[in-house]
Amino acid sequence: MNPGAWLESRAAPPVCGAVTMLLVAVTWGSFRAAPLMHDEWAYWTQAQQYAALHWSTAAPPIPDFFEQLYVFVSPAFAVKYWPGHAMAIAAGFALGVPTLMPILFSGVAGALVFALARRTADARVAMLTFVFWVSSFGNLRFRAGYFSELTTSAAWLAAWWALLKWRETRRTRWMVMLAVFTGWGAITRPATMFVFAVPVGVVVLMDTWRQSRWKQLVIGLACGTAVLAILPLWSARTTGDWRTTPLGAYTRAYLPFDIPGYSLNDTPPERALPPEMERVRGFLRDAKADQAMAPVWKTFAARAGFLLRDAFAGWRLPLFLAFAVGIVVAGPAGWFAIGTSVLLVVGYVTQAHTPDWTIYYLEAFPPVAFMAALGVMAIARRARERAGVATDAPVVRAMLPVSLVAAAVLITADTIAARGILARVARHTRDFRAGVAALPATPNIVFVRYAAQRNIHLALVANEGDLAGAPSWIVHDRGADDARLISIAPDRTPYLYDEATGTFREIIP
Repeated sequence: MNPGAWLESRAAPPVCGAVTMLLVAVTWGSFRAAPLMHDEWAYWTQAQQYAALHWSTAAPPIPDFFEQLYVFVSPAFAVKYWPGHAMAIAAGFALGVPTLMPILFSGVAGALVFALARRTADARVAMLTFVFWVSSFGNLRFRAGYFSELTTSAAWLAAWWALLKWRETRRTRWMVMLAVFTGWGAITRPATMFVFAVPVGVVVLMDTWRQSRWKQLVIGLACGTAVLAILPLWSARTTGDWRTTPLGAYTRAYLPFDIPGYSLNDTPPERALPPEMERVRGFLRDAKADQAMAPVWKTFAARAGFLLRDAFAGWRLPLFLAFAVGIVVAGPAGWFAIGTSVLLVVGYVTQAHTPDWTIYYLEAFPPVAFMAALGVMAIARRARERAGVATDAPVVRAMLPVSLVAAAVLITADTIAARGILARVARHTRDFRAGVAALPATPNIVFVRYAAQRNIHLALVANEGDLAGAPSWIVHDRGADDARLISIAPDRTPYLYDEATGTFREIIP
């Protein structure tokens, strides 16, 4: 088939989705890969509980041993995070393939990136957009994980598609889909979806006013509200009070400074933490202190700079010029997309984080890639016109297959590089988990003695959603106090893991 004709076909978006899934799976390296970061482990625990149809489970015995960032260990074993993401990925846990839904959501995102770019520009721009987006390190690295942005990034793109279809057809089902995708994103990452909903809401209200489609708007709002109704149920079943969210309760108990704004709350936390977790809490508090002191423009510039670095690192560096050109020539649809992305970065300036943590802006990667693709095509068109080369000239027709081959080579190289970097970061955690799985006696308790020098963002103490049936309890080593936990779980064989030496040994009571 002619490559140009194939890019225009209905098969092209699903193939882009399948390619995205393949690349993410290769980067991840396993269909049962364990999480790495603290927040990934929290979502993992939460999704396991939801897969078993539980909002929470019973508190562990002697909760201090089981402390895990972003997870309650008393009065119940539950997670602070909004429920949308864990609910969305729970099916994979129920099927025994935890990476299934994150990979699938990335596939949905890949298909929509191509489809949206083709719909608002043309097939060649769509191809470039997909290539620039799918192979960037930030995109590959963060998609090979259990982060909630995988759900919201798919929701953004799906809602944008529904908005375009509604404006084209004015059919109620597209308004319903727009509301449901926006609502699901809101019960996943409310701040992210609020930023998304503001410009979308302006467009919907303007169209509704002009064409008097109030019935459709009411139906959409009702559907979106039905999704949001999950939140009071989640709160009631987790904290016991529909007005108290787990996020709010956890913040008060563990991270009272971790709230939006530019003041540092000095209220002491209600719960003490093990030394290793206290180091992380100190890191987070320092990040908040830095954010509170820095000028807003500087915070914005630093984060936007790292976002662009992740988008244009390596061979993409020359594309930054094309990105600038693309912004100029984009047109209404492109300006709407990149403007919403800018709003996303602006919206998070009140939230403390280090500027290199660009996963908060995963939703912005497709519009950035789209701007670069538009710029490349505008520059190429200008060069062709200056050279007096016709659009149907043999050299122009040959560019598409050559570009596809070059794209395949670059994507392969980027994926191999991302896989290698992630594998190096994950090696220690995966070796530890493999060591736990290979212990000769189960069920067991593994007391973790952390090394003095380590990456504090990688968690070892993290447990399954149902502690009662877990083959291993992975807990903090508390020295002589370990005997208390050992004594109340006589059916579990105790082991000590020394991170400094990477060794396990059985504890003889």
